[in-house]
Amino acid sequence: MPPLRVLFFISDRLTADIRIIPLLVPLCLSGRVRLAFVDRNMRLSGNVSDRYDVLIAHRNLSQRQTRWLRDHDLPFVYDIDDLILSDDDSCAEPAGRRRAQQQKSIRWCLCHAAAVTSPSRRLLDELDRIVGGAISAKARFLPNPGQDRAPPRKAGSCGAIIWTSSAEPMLAPDIEDVCAGIGDAARLEGLEVLLIGRFPTRMQWCLGAGRRIDWLEPAAYLRLLADENLIAVAPLSQQLPPPLQRFADCKSDIKIAQYDSSRVAGAYSPALPFIDSDLPRRIVGANTRDAWRDAVRELVCGAPESGNELAEGAEVVARRPGVLAESYYHVLAGVAQTAPPFKFWAIPTPEIGRRLEEGFRAIKRQLEPRGRPSAVR
Repeated sequence: MPPLRVLFFISDRLTADIRIIPLLVPLCLSGRVRLAFVDRNMRLSGNVSDRYDVLIAHRNLSQRQTRWLRDHDLPFVYDIDDLILSDDDSCAEPAGRRRAQQQKSIRWCLCHAAAVTSPSRRLLDELDRIVGGAISAKARFLPNPGQDRAPPRKAGSCGAIIWTSSAEPMLAPDIEDVCAGIGDAARLEGLEVLLIGRFPTRMQWCLGAGRRIDWLEPAAYLRLLADENLIAVAPLSQQLPPPLQRFADCKSDIKIAQYDSSRVAGAYSPALPFIDSDLPRRIVGANTRDAWRDAVRELVCGAPESGNELAEGAEVVARRPGVLAESYYHVLAGVAQTAPPFKFWAIPTPEIGRRLEEGFRAIKRQLEPRGRPSAVR
């Protein structure tokens, strides 16, 4: 059987590397998929073909990517992993032109895709509500992957408490209490807190001394989880303003998948993304100082054996990229069968043009009045 020729419109490199590429790699290595990429500048790379069987799009496409899809009437698979589409009346003041274009593009992709994949059923339901029931029939739940294989079993005492955040944590009174509890446990157990990502200064002070890593490539991050003897914390607020709370409630359980598959036991807020998960996890009873202090101390006492057992559970094995790749292949192949192969051709945006565009946007941001509410991403 010839390989499925896949064209991937990449709009967000980080999301692609964490969520989609890990599922496509096993299919490429087995010869079942031949993969080419189109970046935001419409530059084509990878295993280029004269025709393609199916197209993947995700998140917020560039204007040129969206325009190409609009101009070519072909079925495609659209992946969305966050609540980045707002209700029409969710903003107190009119959105800027660029923001409005992004929202229009996301809505168009949701409505016109042949299949919509997402790592959260709650997110799929919320998106379906926003677009008036246009995606329920084509929605496909596709969980986020963990490690591709379980690392060697860990031995010895716990080395650190890890807290990872891809964006600055959304602060609220309950998260301040959680930080205090984690800091208490760290001091009582004589452990450092390893923070990966962006964290407010006052939060770092509350958590105490420890390592700070602003950024790690996804592969390096998974290696760190596999190599170090850690326990994890994953706080998520339940006291946010309504728009932010809806955004938080629609997040996925990717942290559980990554920690469990790395033999790292974790403590998780009693928040919807973690409660909804089918993976083994330790849900803290409440976002209070005492509850989090006690939960973290229990994890320290059980390490590393409690983490070692997680990686071999059936639910965690089912989240390996090679397993999830089979489900993704069936989605792609099903959409490919609905239309004949198509050609791709576009003139890439010149680099100088892209730099000028970014420069104009930077100047515009500086001229905007202070205090304007920012868009939820």
